[in-house]
Amino acid sequence: MSIRCDIYDRKLYDIWFAAAPYAAKSKPAKTLRQWAADEGADIVYNLALFNMAGQGSDRYGVIKGRTLQYLKAKGRECGYGGTAERLTLDASNIVSGWKLAIKDGKVNSALGKSDRRSRNMCGLLTDGRYIHVQTSASHTELEVAQYVRDHYDVKLLLAQDAGGSTGMYRVSDGYLFAPEKEGTNGRPVCSVVCIRRKVNAETPKEEKTMSKKVFIGVGHGGSDTGAVGCIVEKEANLVMALACRDYLVAHGVEVRMSRTKDEEDPVNEEVRECNAYNPDLAIDVHNNSGGGDGFEVFHTLNGGVGKTLAQNIEKQVIKIGQNSRGCKTRRGQRGDYYAFVRDTKCPAVICEGVFVDTKADAAQADTKAKQQAFGVAYAKGILDTLGIKYDTAVVKPAEPIKQQDAEVQAAIEKIQTKAGLEEKTIEYLLRYQYGEELVKKLAQAMEK
Repeated sequence: MSIRCDIYDRKLYDIWFAAAPYAAKSKPAKTLRQWAADEGADIVYNLALFNMAGQGSDRYGVIKGRTLQYLKAKGRECGYGGTAERLTLDASNIVSGWKLAIKDGKVNSALGKSDRRSRNMCGLLTDGRYIHVQTSASHTELEVAQYVRDHYDVKLLLAQDAGGSTGMYRVSDGYLFAPEKEGTNGRPVCSVVCIRRKVNAETPKEEKTMSKKVFIGVGHGGSDTGAVGCIVEKEANLVMALACRDYLVAHGVEVRMSRTKDEEDPVNEEVRECNAYNPDLAIDVHNNSGGGDGFEVFHTLNGGVGKTLAQNIEKQVIKIGQNSRGCKTRRGQRGDYYAFVRDTKCPAVICEGVFVDTKADAAQADTKAKQQAFGVAYAKGILDTLGIKYDTAVVKPAEPIKQQDAEVQAAIEKIQTKAGLEEKTIEYLLRYQYGEELVKKLAQAMEK
């Protein structure tokens, strides 16, 4: 979908509405660029306040729609006639002509399902940030709302008007987003949302102390085994991802994983979790099939930081002895073929470690230690991209648990399967004086 979602932290930005009476000669509609200049805004979006059915008037002239009457009934200055409306954006700001799209994460089932136009929506995320959604192609109201719901944790989203006036203008570089441009400044509109960075805005304390954030998607899981050959993909993916996480955390990076045990993990849920987490970078850990050989990594068609991330990871994978098939892109009908690089809002890549159905290539990752080495290589590529230095002596891939005997190893596997315990937890258990006996007793208890 050709949908852009812009998000602003209201602690850092002033956000207000401004409008002019519809068809009033003394206060005519203005282009987005003119609105930005008159309001002193950094960015403006068409607000599309007007419901074109019905009539209304005020001292400045006749307008269509019931916007003025609604706002005045609420005892609020709407800004018509040159006084900017500085309202706090919340559910009480639903005005005539706006329709509820999402409330508390639930999509309004009454949204349009057939009329396809450019769309314009705005609202709030659950963390209080402002979101403005616009489409440059033809979509139904329901399609846009579902897209936003799947990618963000939404508290409130309001569907506004639709059509050629949908657009935004950014002052810093003169960028104009408008499906139907009328001149270089866009179509004249009667109402806008204004965004401006607060002067000397102090960065919130939590942002000052916040480290870099990385999201790790773990391919497949649960009933979806992924590729199966000399190794099982979903299992190798998890070992690689956990090692990647541990190395990043050891270097002060915050990490969230789509799963930390064997469970269902569909890609659309991965994307939703990733966007809700709002990380700096994201990777999706996979392994390949199809009789090939070597590592490959996919990034977005747009290149940028995603391409840099792919190249940095590739360099590290080559260092551990795996050959590379290259950094790649794949085009689909909606742009990037893969949802993880197409729909995530941060730079993201998909890593394909080895071909599980090629014996020689699978041998590059046929033990936990080797799989962990891939995870550390991914982490180093991420750190290189984030500009974080690392010492190879700080964290080494954990050695596989020493197999004292078949009974102990069987007990370990049972505990991991039943309880979802990670490798590091098992290591801690085995360090106790009677660790092996404890592991066997735990396994026996789980059989009951």
